Order: sequence, then structure tokens, then C-alpha cells
Amino acid sequence: MIAPWFRTTCQKMDTDRSVNNPSDAPARVRRPEDRASEIARAALELFVTKGFAATKLEDVAKEASVSKGLPYLYFKSKEGLFKAVIAEAIAGPLAQANDRIERFEGASEDLLRILVAGFRAFEETPAGGVVKLILAEAGNFPDVADFYCTHFDMRGRDLFIRTLRRGVASGEFRPLPDLETTAIVILQPLAMFSVWKRSLAAYDPSKIDGDRFYTAYLDFVLKGLRP
Repeated sequence: MIAPWFRTTCQKMDTDRSVNNPSDAPARVRRPEDRASEIARAALELFVTKGFAATKLEDVAKEASVSKGLPYLYFKSKEGLFKAVIAEAIAGPLAQANDRIERFEGASEDLLRILVAGFRAFEETPAGGVVKLILAEAGNFPDVADFYCTHFDMRGRDLFIRTLRRGVASGEFRPLPDLETTAIVILQPLAMFSVWKRSLAAYDPSKIDGDRFYTAYLDFVLKGLRP
């Protein structure tokens, strides 16, 4: 799923090119927003594996099998591409989680388990590496960090706030005086585990795997929430 600003930019480029080159329009197979999405996915792979600073836009173009100048045409700068990478990786899973909350009719404890399972499914894909990437580069690119917090981190936090509010209202969870801070306390260990897996886990003699972590995590969190 492409963020609105990402899609709008690409659609404008598509319109402009159709006006300037009407004879070319029917022959195009891929729309500009599709091409931009392909570039963002290629960049995600390289940023996660090589690091943001070590990756050149020329490397991204080669990985995406496009001309060397095309990433500049779509994203103007490396920071702009970084924002697109975040949107490409996170927007879809967030939208799916929101849809689950909107449709869910069962127990709030089960809904929390579903949210955590969704985060785990995302974290265990290559796209999950974007969490470590954002944290590592936040100090160097504050505009990108602000973009992530404003458009994605707050939305992810809200998923947990709504679930907690639902559980408190139904009596399934004990009264919580500060839902927002409680949501942060619940959410941040998930992000930190994702970072740890991609940094120190290989050197940790305990060799804790995902099954052990998520089992212990849910046991701890749910016992703290129950009346």
C-alpha cells in the first residue's frame, strides 16, 4: 500500500506524461506509481541489508532494474526515498490491523493476541527490518523520523489504545489511568525485540527464539491487564 502523498505524486506524473505524449499512453504496461513502488521495495532490501548510508541511489536503480536517474525523478532525494520505503513497508500492515479491529467482535484479550500476531508476522518478513533502520537513522535524518512518527508510529499506537479502551469498557481489563502510556509500554518491547533479532541475537548465548519471546510476552502483558 502506498501512502497518499506517494500515490498522488505518481498519479500526477502519469497524467503529465499522458498529456505530453498521448501516443505513448496506451502502450505503457506499468503506471508510474507501480514503478515507484518497485523502486521503494528495492531500496528497502538494500537499506536493510547494506545500511542507509552505504546504499547509493544508483544501487537502488540497479536492484530495481530501472535507469540510473529514475529514482531521482520519482523521489528527488535519498531522504524522500527513505520515506517511501517506510510507507511501502508499514502502511499495508497497519491498514490490515485497523480493518481487523473494525470488524472484530470477540474478546479484547483475543484481539490483543491478534495484534501481536500481526506484528510478529510483519517483523519476521524482510520488511520488518525497517524498524531497526528507522531507529538507527532517526538522529541523522530528523525529518524522516518525524514523518514516521506522525504518519505511522502514532497509528500503530492507536491500534493498541483502542484495544485497551475496548477491554476496559467491557470489564475484561482492569481500569487503566493512562491508556496512551500503557499502549507504549505494550508496543515498545515488540519493536525492541525486532531490533535485537537483527543486531545482538546472533551473539546472545541464551538463543531465545520468537516462540519463547512472544509466549512470555503475552503471558506477562495479559496477566497485567486482567482485573
